[in-house]
Amino acid sequence: MRRFSELAPRLGEASYDVAIYRRAGEAILAGKVPYRDFFIEYPPGSLPVFVPPALFSSSREGYASLFASEMALFLVAALLLTACAARSLGRPWPLFPAAIFAAGAILLYPVAVTRYDAVVALTLAATIALASSPAFGRNSASGAAASFVAWASLGFGAAAKIVPALVTLPLALLSGREARTLRTVARSAARGFAVFFGVVAAFLLPALLFGGADFLKSFSYHVDRGLQLESLGSSVLLKLGYVERVFLEFGAYDVQGRGVDLLSSLSLPVTGVLLVITAAVAYREHREGRFGPEQLPRFTAAFVLAFLIGSKVLSPQYVIWLLPLVPLSAGGVWGLGVSAVFLAVCWMTTQIFPFHYLEISAGRPPGTDILLGRNFLLLVLWGLMLSLPSESQSPEPSERVVPERGSPA
Repeated sequence: MRRFSELAPRLGEASYDVAIYRRAGEAILAGKVPYRDFFIEYPPGSLPVFVPPALFSSSREGYASLFASEMALFLVAALLLTACAARSLGRPWPLFPAAIFAAGAILLYPVAVTRYDAVVALTLAATIALASSPAFGRNSASGAAASFVAWASLGFGAAAKIVPALVTLPLALLSGREARTLRTVARSAARGFAVFFGVVAAFLLPALLFGGADFLKSFSYHVDRGLQLESLGSSVLLKLGYVERVFLEFGAYDVQGRGVDLLSSLSLPVTGVLLVITAAVAYREHREGRFGPEQLPRFTAAFVLAFLIGSKVLSPQYVIWLLPLVPLSAGGVWGLGVSAVFLAVCWMTTQIFPFHYLEISAGRPPGTDILLGRNFLLLVLWGLMLSLPSESQSPEPSERVVPERGSPA
């Protein structure tokens, strides 16, 4: 919050994103229906976050300050949940992941409390903390409650910013880790998905009912976006000198030039391939009996990183999603290593925006070198998440998931 108070107005109280949040919050308080009466590019799960600062403020500066305080509280809650998860996972230094979280959030100060991505970090932290608890997945009332809230938290995160939906696969694998047959694995996952989609539907169906085609435009808005300046593809083209023009579009800076259309069209299939690879490695760990609670932060981070690397949009605030994930992905020396890489990513992200953004827009070093280096480290982190040594012990043969009679092996 102290670093936020030192930001220039264009990055804080007068920023484009905060202005959108304020207009949405004030419009809802005035009785206007989102999507139908005013357009907003964000999913409906984000809207409850925009209202409280508007309710207690009457100026641009007041709204920005209250919104930043709200996001700071979300980050503190996510920090505490990260510390609880570290203890449940038996990390040798339980406070170390929390310290990395705090350091990363401070390094990301230009966007940490000026964007609503702290909501995503909180929902992911809650899911990890609940799934790491001893009760999760057990056939008991406390186990059922932990499972319900974990899936519901993930559903709210997806309703707010879609990306947490990627975490449903590793959570499903963890939910069925004690199942004796494939059928019971499927049943366990089905219950979780029912909760997840129920929460998502609670937000999306009213928005679709009242917003109609205008609500669907909020999704096509992102589909139509071009190759963003900070994306992996753009950083490569900038380094090669292929970018001819940088222009403002869809509230962000996109690039034009040689190879841009090709990379933009390849974004979706490349992201799909990266996600499939991640899912294959996660399933292999599950099949070999190594997918325990210790693996969930690792593969959650891997799925999020796969999306970041392949996406044609890579805004600086997206790194906030990784705050409760990477520090919990490994313990010991491996944990030190991945945390060091992650903190380097956080520092370089702030160097990219706002300090070297004009240089990057003009295609000049060192800004372009920092951007390419940060994106390369994201690729390294993804590789590390897939190759970290497994901490869970393989179950005894009698405890392995086995196919039922008549089902394929």
